[in-house]
Amino acid sequence: MDGMNGVAFHRLYTPFARLQVDHGVTVDVSQSQDEWASLEYDKYDVVIFNRWLGRLQYNILPILAKKKIPFILDLDDYWVIPKHNPAYKFYKAYLKNGVKDAMSYADAVMVTTEQLKEKVEEFNSNVAIVPNTIDTTQSQWKEEVIHPLTIGWVGGLSHTEDLKLLSDQIKPICEEYGARFLMCGFHENVKEWYEMEKAITGEPRYKRPEWFQTRTGTRADKYGAYYSEIDIALAPLTAAHFNRYKSELKIIEASVYKLPILVSKVEPYTNHIDNKGITFVEKNDWQTPLKAILESENWKQQGLLNYQYCQAKHDIREANKKRIEVIKKVIDGYSL
Repeated sequence: MDGMNGVAFHRLYTPFARLQVDHGVTVDVSQSQDEWASLEYDKYDVVIFNRWLGRLQYNILPILAKKKIPFILDLDDYWVIPKHNPAYKFYKAYLKNGVKDAMSYADAVMVTTEQLKEKVEEFNSNVAIVPNTIDTTQSQWKEEVIHPLTIGWVGGLSHTEDLKLLSDQIKPICEEYGARFLMCGFHENVKEWYEMEKAITGEPRYKRPEWFQTRTGTRADKYGAYYSEIDIALAPLTAAHFNRYKSELKIIEASVYKLPILVSKVEPYTNHIDNKGITFVEKNDWQTPLKAILESENWKQQGLLNYQYCQAKHDIREANKKRIEVIKKVIDGYSL
Protein backbone atom coordinates (compact mmCIF):
# COMPACT_ATOMS: atom_id res chain seq x y z
CA MET A 1 0.00 0.00 0.00
CA ASP A 2 1.16 3.53 -0.71
CA GLY A 3 0.18 4.88 2.69
CA MET A 4 -3.24 4.64 4.35
CA ASN A 5 -5.74 6.35 2.07
CA GLY A 6 -9.40 5.39 1.86
CA VAL A 7 -8.91 2.94 -0.97
CA ALA A 8 -6.04 1.14 0.74
CA PHE A 9 -7.97 1.04 4.01
CA HIS A 10 -11.12 -0.55 2.60
CA ARG A 11 -9.63 -2.78 -0.10
CA LEU A 12 -6.37 -3.93 1.51
CA TYR A 13 -5.79 -3.05 5.15
CA THR A 14 -9.18 -3.96 6.64
CA PRO A 15 -10.00 -7.16 4.70
CA PHE A 16 -6.49 -8.59 4.97
CA ALA A 17 -6.31 -7.84 8.68
CA ARG A 18 -9.44 -9.97 9.03
CA LEU A 19 -8.01 -12.68 6.75
CA GLN A 20 -5.18 -13.18 9.20
CA VAL A 21 -7.60 -13.65 12.09
CA ASP A 22 -10.35 -15.63 10.37
CA HIS A 23 -8.33 -17.77 7.95
CA GLY A 24 -4.86 -18.03 9.47
CA VAL A 25 -3.22 -16.34 6.49
CA THR A 26 0.13 -14.67 7.00
CA VAL A 27 0.07 -11.13 5.58
CA ASP A 28 3.05 -8.81 5.40
CA VAL A 29 2.25 -5.17 4.63
CA SER A 30 4.54 -2.59 3.07
CA GLN A 31 3.37 1.03 3.10
CA SER A 32 6.47 2.64 1.63
CA GLN A 33 7.32 2.75 -2.06
CA ASP A 34 10.98 3.19 -1.09
CA GLU A 35 11.20 -0.41 0.13
CA TRP A 36 9.13 -2.11 -2.59
CA ALA A 37 12.07 -2.70 -4.93
CA SER A 38 14.11 -4.39 -2.19
CA LEU A 39 11.49 -6.64 -0.62
CA GLU A 40 12.30 -10.34 -0.31
CA TYR A 41 9.65 -11.45 -2.78
CA ASP A 42 10.83 -15.07 -2.58
CA LYS A 43 9.12 -15.27 0.83
CA TYR A 44 5.66 -14.86 -0.64
CA ASP A 45 3.17 -17.04 -2.47
CA VAL A 46 1.45 -14.04 -4.00
CA VAL A 47 1.75 -10.25 -4.13
CA ILE A 48 -1.36 -8.05 -4.01
CA PHE A 49 -1.61 -4.31 -4.59
CA ASN A 50 -4.17 -1.68 -5.50
CA ARG A 51 -4.24 0.16 -8.85
CA TRP A 52 -0.49 0.18 -9.64
CA LEU A 53 2.98 0.11 -8.12
CA GLY A 54 3.78 3.76 -8.59
CA ARG A 55 7.12 4.94 -9.91
CA LEU A 56 8.70 1.53 -9.21
CA GLN A 57 6.14 -0.54 -11.11
CA TYR A 58 8.38 -1.22 -14.09
CA ASN A 59 11.20 -2.28 -11.78
CA ILE A 60 9.06 -4.61 -9.68
CA LEU A 61 6.95 -6.40 -12.30
CA PRO A 62 10.04 -7.89 -14.02
CA ILE A 63 11.28 -9.11 -10.61
CA LEU A 64 7.98 -10.91 -9.98
CA ALA A 65 8.04 -12.40 -13.49
CA LYS A 66 11.62 -13.64 -13.13
CA LYS A 67 10.90 -15.22 -9.75
CA LYS A 68 7.56 -16.62 -11.03
CA ILE A 69 5.63 -15.01 -8.18
CA PRO A 70 2.00 -14.32 -9.20
CA PHE A 71 0.39 -10.98 -8.46
CA ILE A 72 -3.20 -9.86 -8.05
CA LEU A 73 -4.35 -6.36 -8.82
CA ASP A 74 -7.17 -4.96 -6.69
CA LEU A 75 -9.09 -2.26 -8.52
CA ASP A 76 -11.88 -0.18 -7.02
CA ASP A 77 -12.72 2.37 -9.74
CA TYR A 78 -12.10 3.54 -13.29
CA TRP A 79 -8.62 4.66 -14.33
CA VAL A 80 -9.78 7.47 -16.63
CA ILE A 81 -11.16 10.37 -14.60
CA PRO A 82 -13.04 13.55 -15.65
CA LYS A 83 -11.18 16.83 -16.13
CA HIS A 84 -12.82 18.49 -13.12
CA ASN A 85 -11.32 15.90 -10.77
CA PRO A 86 -8.39 17.38 -8.78
CA ALA A 87 -6.24 14.37 -9.69
CA TYR A 88 -6.91 14.59 -13.45
CA LYS A 89 -3.41 15.69 -14.54
CA PHE A 90 -1.69 13.04 -12.44
CA TYR A 91 -3.99 10.29 -13.69
CA LYS A 92 -3.50 11.35 -17.31
CA ALA A 93 0.28 11.58 -17.04
CA TYR A 94 1.02 8.52 -14.92
CA LEU A 95 -1.69 6.45 -13.33
CA LYS A 96 -3.92 5.70 -16.34
CA ASN A 97 -1.28 3.80 -18.29
CA GLY A 98 0.21 2.35 -15.13
CA VAL A 99 -3.13 0.76 -14.23
CA LYS A 100 -3.63 -0.53 -17.78
CA ASP A 101 -0.26 -2.26 -17.72
CA ALA A 102 -0.82 -3.69 -14.24
CA MET A 103 -4.19 -5.06 -15.36
CA SER A 104 -2.77 -6.59 -18.50
CA TYR A 105 0.05 -8.45 -16.73
CA ALA A 106 -1.80 -9.43 -13.56
CA ASP A 107 -2.52 -13.09 -12.88
CA ALA A 108 -5.94 -11.95 -11.68
CA VAL A 109 -7.84 -8.74 -10.96
CA MET A 110 -10.28 -8.24 -8.09
CA VAL A 111 -12.95 -5.55 -8.58
CA THR A 112 -15.92 -4.16 -6.67
CA THR A 113 -18.85 -4.36 -9.13
CA GLU A 114 -20.13 -6.03 -12.27
CA GLN A 115 -19.74 -2.74 -14.17
CA LEU A 116 -16.05 -2.50 -13.34
CA LYS A 117 -15.55 -6.19 -14.14
CA GLU A 118 -16.84 -5.61 -17.67
CA LYS A 119 -14.40 -2.74 -18.19
CA VAL A 120 -11.40 -4.67 -16.81
CA GLU A 121 -12.18 -7.66 -19.03
CA GLU A 122 -11.09 -5.51 -21.97
CA PHE A 123 -7.54 -5.98 -20.62
CA ASN A 124 -7.64 -9.20 -18.59
CA SER A 125 -10.21 -12.00 -18.66
CA ASN A 126 -9.29 -13.34 -15.21
CA VAL A 127 -11.50 -11.05 -13.09
CA ALA A 128 -13.39 -11.67 -9.84
CA ILE A 129 -15.94 -9.46 -8.09
CA VAL A 130 -15.15 -9.01 -4.39
CA PRO A 131 -17.61 -6.39 -3.10
CA ASN A 132 -16.75 -3.57 -0.75
CA THR A 133 -17.47 -4.27 2.89
CA ILE A 134 -17.17 -2.70 6.34
CA ASP A 135 -15.60 -4.31 9.39
CA THR A 136 -18.23 -3.31 11.91
CA THR A 137 -16.00 -4.32 14.82
CA GLN A 138 -13.90 -1.18 14.27
CA SER A 139 -14.55 1.61 16.76
CA GLN A 140 -15.50 4.21 14.11
CA TRP A 141 -18.68 2.23 13.39
CA LYS A 142 -19.77 2.07 17.04
CA GLU A 143 -20.08 5.74 18.02
CA GLU A 144 -23.17 7.12 19.76
CA VAL A 145 -23.73 10.88 19.53
CA ILE A 146 -26.80 12.82 20.70
CA HIS A 147 -27.69 15.22 17.89
CA PRO A 148 -30.56 17.23 16.38
CA LEU A 149 -32.45 16.01 13.33
CA THR A 150 -29.74 15.82 10.70
CA ILE A 151 -29.52 15.28 6.96
CA GLY A 152 -25.95 14.42 6.07
CA TRP A 153 -23.39 13.81 3.37
CA VAL A 154 -19.94 12.25 3.78
CA GLY A 155 -17.36 12.46 1.01
CA GLY A 156 -14.25 13.95 -0.48
CA LEU A 157 -13.16 16.65 -2.88
CA SER A 158 -13.59 14.44 -5.94
CA HIS A 159 -17.38 14.69 -5.42
CA THR A 160 -17.54 18.43 -6.15
CA GLU A 161 -19.85 18.05 -9.15
CA ASP A 162 -21.95 15.39 -7.42
CA LEU A 163 -22.70 17.55 -4.40
CA LYS A 164 -23.73 20.44 -6.65
CA LEU A 165 -26.73 18.31 -7.64
CA LEU A 166 -28.26 19.36 -4.32
CA SER A 167 -28.15 23.07 -5.21
CA ASP A 168 -31.16 25.04 -3.90
CA GLN A 169 -32.90 21.90 -2.57
CA ILE A 170 -31.66 21.50 0.99
CA LYS A 171 -32.31 24.96 2.43
CA PRO A 172 -36.15 24.79 2.23
CA ILE A 173 -36.17 21.32 3.78
CA CYS A 174 -33.95 22.28 6.70
CA GLU A 175 -35.91 25.48 7.36
CA GLU A 176 -39.32 23.77 7.16
CA TYR A 177 -38.46 20.78 9.34
CA GLY A 178 -35.96 22.36 11.71
CA ALA A 179 -33.21 20.06 10.51
CA ARG A 180 -29.52 20.72 10.02
CA PHE A 181 -27.38 19.71 7.06
CA LEU A 182 -24.02 18.17 7.93
CA MET A 183 -21.31 18.16 5.23
CA CYS A 184 -18.48 15.85 6.27
CA GLY A 185 -15.05 15.93 4.67
CA PHE A 186 -14.64 19.71 4.63
CA HIS A 187 -11.24 21.42 4.53
CA GLU A 188 -10.64 25.11 5.18
CA ASN A 189 -8.99 27.30 2.56
CA VAL A 190 -9.88 25.03 -0.36
CA LYS A 191 -11.96 26.89 -2.92
CA GLU A 192 -13.75 23.77 -4.16
CA TRP A 193 -15.12 23.14 -0.69
CA TYR A 194 -16.43 26.70 -0.53
CA GLU A 195 -18.11 26.13 -3.90
CA MET A 196 -19.73 22.96 -2.57
CA GLU A 197 -20.90 24.80 0.54
CA LYS A 198 -22.44 27.61 -1.51
CA ALA A 199 -24.24 25.04 -3.66
CA ILE A 200 -26.00 23.85 -0.51
CA THR A 201 -26.60 27.12 1.33
CA GLY A 202 -26.88 29.59 -1.53
CA GLU A 203 -24.74 31.91 0.57
CA PRO A 204 -21.04 32.87 0.68
CA ARG A 205 -18.94 31.47 3.50
CA TYR A 206 -19.23 34.52 5.76
CA LYS A 207 -23.03 34.17 5.71
CA ARG A 208 -23.12 30.48 6.67
CA PRO A 209 -26.65 29.74 8.04
CA GLU A 210 -27.19 28.08 11.39
CA TRP A 211 -28.72 24.98 9.83
CA PHE A 212 -25.50 24.21 7.93
CA GLN A 213 -22.50 22.57 9.64
CA THR A 214 -19.31 20.85 8.54
CA ARG A 215 -16.97 18.20 9.83
CA THR A 216 -13.33 18.24 8.79
CA GLY A 217 -12.01 15.48 6.56
CA THR A 218 -10.12 12.89 8.57
CA ARG A 219 -8.37 9.53 8.32
CA ALA A 220 -9.96 6.47 6.74
CA ASP A 221 -10.09 4.72 10.10
CA LYS A 222 -12.05 7.58 11.71
CA TYR A 223 -14.44 9.21 9.24
CA GLY A 224 -17.10 6.51 9.70
CA ALA A 225 -17.96 8.05 13.07
CA TYR A 226 -19.50 11.03 11.28
CA TYR A 227 -22.48 8.85 10.34
CA SER A 228 -23.35 8.68 14.05
CA GLU A 229 -24.42 12.35 13.81
CA ILE A 230 -26.72 11.76 10.83
CA ASP A 231 -30.34 10.58 10.63
CA ILE A 232 -30.85 10.57 6.85
CA ALA A 233 -27.91 10.21 4.47
CA LEU A 234 -27.64 11.57 0.94
CA ALA A 235 -25.47 10.29 -1.91
CA PRO A 236 -25.89 12.43 -5.03
CA LEU A 237 -23.98 11.14 -8.05
CA THR A 238 -23.89 12.50 -11.59
CA ALA A 239 -24.44 10.13 -14.49
CA ALA A 240 -20.86 10.69 -15.68
CA HIS A 241 -19.19 7.70 -17.35
CA PHE A 242 -16.51 7.62 -14.65
CA ASN A 243 -19.09 7.31 -11.87
CA ARG A 244 -20.57 4.16 -13.42
CA TYR A 245 -17.50 2.27 -12.25
CA LYS A 246 -17.58 3.39 -8.64
CA SER A 247 -18.95 1.13 -5.89
CA GLU A 248 -21.90 1.33 -3.52
CA LEU A 249 -19.67 2.15 -0.53
CA LYS A 250 -21.70 5.17 0.66
CA ILE A 251 -24.80 2.97 0.91
CA ILE A 252 -22.87 0.38 2.89
CA GLU A 253 -21.40 2.98 5.25
CA ALA A 254 -24.83 4.47 6.01
CA SER A 255 -26.22 0.99 6.61
CA VAL A 256 -23.85 0.31 9.51
CA TYR A 257 -25.56 3.08 11.48
CA LYS A 258 -28.96 1.85 10.26
CA LEU A 259 -29.59 5.01 8.23
CA PRO A 260 -31.99 5.38 5.33
CA ILE A 261 -30.22 6.88 2.35
CA LEU A 262 -31.32 8.82 -0.72
CA VAL A 263 -29.19 8.18 -3.81
CA SER A 264 -29.21 9.28 -7.43
CA LYS A 265 -30.81 6.60 -9.58
CA VAL A 266 -27.64 5.85 -11.54
CA GLU A 267 -25.12 3.04 -11.67
CA PRO A 268 -23.60 1.67 -9.49
CA TYR A 269 -26.26 2.57 -6.92
CA THR A 270 -28.89 0.77 -8.98
CA ASN A 271 -27.03 -2.44 -8.12
CA HIS A 272 -29.04 -2.05 -4.89
CA ILE A 273 -32.37 -1.75 -6.66
CA ASP A 274 -33.83 -4.40 -4.31
CA ASN A 275 -32.59 -2.64 -1.18
CA LYS A 276 -35.74 -1.30 0.53
CA GLY A 277 -33.62 0.93 2.75
CA ILE A 278 -32.80 3.14 -0.21
CA THR A 279 -34.82 5.90 -1.85
CA PHE A 280 -33.79 6.39 -5.46
CA VAL A 281 -33.91 10.01 -6.60
CA GLU A 282 -35.04 10.61 -10.17
CA LYS A 283 -34.83 13.81 -12.24
CA ASN A 284 -32.69 15.25 -9.44
CA ASP A 285 -35.73 15.95 -7.27
CA TRP A 286 -34.42 15.56 -3.71
CA GLN A 287 -37.09 17.62 -1.97
CA THR A 288 -40.07 15.37 -2.66
CA PRO A 289 -38.59 12.13 -1.26
CA LEU A 290 -36.94 13.96 1.64
CA LYS A 291 -40.29 15.42 2.65
CA ALA A 292 -41.92 12.00 2.33
CA ILE A 293 -39.33 10.43 4.63
CA LEU A 294 -39.47 13.24 7.20
CA GLU A 295 -43.26 13.09 7.33
CA SER A 296 -43.45 9.31 7.55
CA GLU A 297 -43.49 7.36 10.77
CA ASN A 298 -41.27 4.52 9.60
CA TRP A 299 -38.10 6.12 8.27
CA LYS A 300 -36.06 4.47 11.03
CA GLN A 301 -37.48 1.15 9.84
CA GLN A 302 -36.18 2.03 6.38
CA GLY A 303 -32.73 2.45 7.89
CA LEU A 304 -33.01 -0.98 9.46
CA LEU A 305 -33.87 -2.47 6.06
CA ASN A 306 -30.74 -0.87 4.61
CA TYR A 307 -28.71 -2.45 7.41
CA GLN A 308 -30.21 -5.89 6.86
CA TYR A 309 -29.71 -5.78 3.10
CA CYS A 310 -26.07 -4.72 3.33
CA GLN A 311 -25.35 -7.25 6.04
CA ALA A 312 -26.54 -9.94 3.65
CA LYS A 313 -24.85 -8.64 0.49
CA HIS A 314 -21.70 -6.95 1.84
CA ASP A 315 -20.57 -9.09 4.77
CA ILE A 316 -16.79 -8.94 5.21
CA ARG A 317 -16.58 -12.63 6.13
CA GLU A 318 -18.33 -13.71 2.94
CA ALA A 319 -16.24 -11.32 0.85
CA ASN A 320 -13.08 -12.73 2.39
CA LYS A 321 -14.13 -16.26 1.48
CA LYS A 322 -14.15 -15.03 -2.10
CA ARG A 323 -10.73 -13.41 -1.63
CA ILE A 324 -9.26 -16.64 -0.31
CA GLU A 325 -10.72 -18.53 -3.25
CA VAL A 326 -9.18 -16.09 -5.73
CA ILE A 327 -5.80 -16.15 -3.97
CA LYS A 328 -5.62 -19.95 -3.85
CA LYS A 329 -6.56 -20.31 -7.51
CA VAL A 330 -3.90 -17.80 -8.54
CA ILE A 331 -1.22 -19.54 -6.46
CA ASP A 332 -2.20 -22.91 -7.95
CA GLY A 333 -2.20 -21.48 -11.48
CA TYR A 334 -5.92 -21.87 -12.17
CA SER A 335 -8.28 -19.43 -13.88
CA LEU A 336 -11.09 -17.92 -11.85
